[in-house]
Amino acid sequence: MAEVIERRTDARRRRKAERPHEILEAAFAEFSRNGYAMTTLDQIAERAGVTKGTIYVYFENKEHLFITMMRALMKVTLDTVQEMLDRHQGSTADLLREQFSFIYQHIVEDRRRREMARLLIAEASRFPALTDRYQEEIQRPCMDLLKKTIQRGVDRGEIRQSAVTECPLVIIAPIALVDTWMMMFGDRHPLDLKTYFDAHIDLVLNGLLAKPA
Repeated sequence: MAEVIERRTDARRRRKAERPHEILEAAFAEFSRNGYAMTTLDQIAERAGVTKGTIYVYFENKEHLFITMMRALMKVTLDTVQEMLDRHQGSTADLLREQFSFIYQHIVEDRRRREMARLLIAEASRFPALTDRYQEEIQRPCMDLLKKTIQRGVDRGEIRQSAVTECPLVIIAPIALVDTWMMMFGDRHPLDLKTYFDAHIDLVLNGLLAKPA
């Protein structure tokens, strides 16, 4: 009898631990279908199979839920790119190639993240506080990580100080163009991502690397 009770208790614990993920999955489905403004916590709760009150156990409000969902979508990418920076022993040029290759594979081709980017663009003018929070909690850490990689190259004498190092946003701007292209055209006018990536990394390295004497 004790074993049965313990198994049931473990099952309830596992169910409780899985609940935030289930709510985030339901939130993604509803935000994608209805947009941020038209999505309600009642709709998300119904899709997740929980009460609205249960959502408040884990999330303060709809904005917190949305930002947490976006953070979850980006977590693996940010953690992996940070790990690349921490362990890399070779040149900064090789590090940038490795990081950008991963970004193209796991961000540019990630439909879920792109869907949320489309949603943010559509809702930005109506919900500036939401997009400001996104910039602070998600976009800024991405830029800070890129700055660390660039500073590594500067410290090693591999990257020259320039306007590009002062404004690294221009380095990742082509990724935003890919996002926009895919949102607008989809499969109707496909990009050759391999050629595009090669051109992008060539542009980055030629703009950053110190030229030999």
